[in-house]
Amino acid sequence: MEIRQFEYFAAIAREGSFSRAARVLHVSQPALSKQIQALEHELGVQLLIRDAEGVRPTAAGARLDELSEILLDLVAGVPQAVRAAATELVGTVTVGLAPSLAPVLSDQLRTALGAAHPKMGLHIVEAPPMFLMERLEAGRLDVGLFSRWPPHDENPRLRYTDLGADEVVLVGTPELLRPLHKGPVEPAALRGLPLALTPGYRDLWRRMDLAAAPDDLGIEIDSIHLVERLVLRGEYVSALPASYVQDAVASGELKALSFEPPLRRHVAAVTRAGRGPSAAAEAVTAIARARMAELTGR
Repeated sequence: MEIRQFEYFAAIAREGSFSRAARVLHVSQPALSKQIQALEHELGVQLLIRDAEGVRPTAAGARLDELSEILLDLVAGVPQAVRAAATELVGTVTVGLAPSLAPVLSDQLRTALGAAHPKMGLHIVEAPPMFLMERLEAGRLDVGLFSRWPPHDENPRLRYTDLGADEVVLVGTPELLRPLHKGPVEPAALRGLPLALTPGYRDLWRRMDLAAAPDDLGIEIDSIHLVERLVLRGEYVSALPASYVQDAVASGELKALSFEPPLRRHVAAVTRAGRGPSAAAEAVTAIARARMAELTGR
């Protein structure tokens, strides 16, 4: 059976005449009759009855007419469905988020992806960058979003796409930071302050004047969320991304001071090297870049 046979039969059933159907279809009447005969032969049933008024479907023909309508509608929708598949994302995209980025990117990703690609699901994995890189290399993430300090953590097996730079600031309660006034803060001014730093942000000291930095860099806590809680309780000060603490600073719970010289962390969308990112990864990257521009005013 061929699609055109169903199209021919549907036209005959609709027009009630071989001659009228032939004119509508722009084929000869003998060719049309030949195709219907071949269809009846293959199905093993009579599909049409000729009478004085023209032709009409048999019971089997009436059922075929119903099925033909369904089939032809499906065929007609194929081009649009195929073209839509090229732009409409389906399935699930797995995104790795560093803890410092999860609060400012996760809701935006869910909202923007849901609006632009309603048939695509989102699975977010929150973990430190070193673990996200391992998952990316193993093919367990479509894209990772985290900060890096190039060229120190450049991995040749991964592909980095810059999303922008975010300022790292000294944060603490207004009481703890009162001696520092308005800033900016030089390394020597940190002496005597109770510092709590995550391992990743200890790297900031490599970008400052180490000779003037305090000998004791305080305590190291491998959880930015715990560091944030300790800072909010007024027990420690820390170096954290401005975007991460923006709500607490806006509410007055925390005070933020810039460093001198200024310190910025670079945020990247990371995929496996050796092949181009998937359409889903590119969609996530575009949303994250727009969100970072919004957060940093760039």
